[in-house]
Amino acid sequence: MGKYEAAFSRLGEEALVKLEGPGGFLAVTEAHLVFVDDAGVKRLELSRIRRVGKGEAGTLLVQGEGDSLVLPLKAFPLEELKAFLEGLKPHVARARKATFAPPPAPGPQAPPPEAIPSPPSSRPPLWEEEAPPKPPSVELAPELRETPPPAPRPKGGGTPLALPLRLLALLTLGYTVAFVAMNPGADPWALAGVVLGGLGLALAEWSLATSSR
Repeated sequence: MGKYEAAFSRLGEEALVKLEGPGGFLAVTEAHLVFVDDAGVKRLELSRIRRVGKGEAGTLLVQGEGDSLVLPLKAFPLEELKAFLEGLKPHVARARKATFAPPPAPGPQAPPPEAIPSPPSSRPPLWEEEAPPKPPSVELAPELRETPPPAPRPKGGGTPLALPLRLLALLTLGYTVAFVAMNPGADPWALAGVVLGGLGLALAEWSLATSSR
């Protein structure tokens, strides 16, 4: 057992996961992330951890709500430290589920602690709390308009006047032909007028009978 782990054991807490390096000791307990180095013992509540990423020169930063924990990279083997911090997320989730905060008593509320700004870095964090998914947008389908059924077409071959009009057209044409045949010596202009008038009337009657179907 190294000197840092020995210092942790004096706290009387059980380590669920631990990592010891040449410059420090890390442990995950039921409720805290504990860091021990030459400067002493530092704790950060698991349920308040929100982000793990790169800090200032040569450090990793574990950020919580209103507090943070700075881990020097030289204190641990780099790959082992990254694996330890990547495995921290399920312990944070477990601690949050186990935390049941009582409702606040009525009265003046203290202002929330100022959030510690994240240091500028081009590298993505090892892990970060995910925002809750947005509910899918619901689009209403356009209202369907009922198309009225086509009007039923009359059956039975058309209107009753169609047949009489055809007969009348044929009679008009026959009368015109008979008049011309019976009056061959009449005035040509008069005959021409009778022919044109009879033909026009017969065509009008026939067209009217056809359009009435």
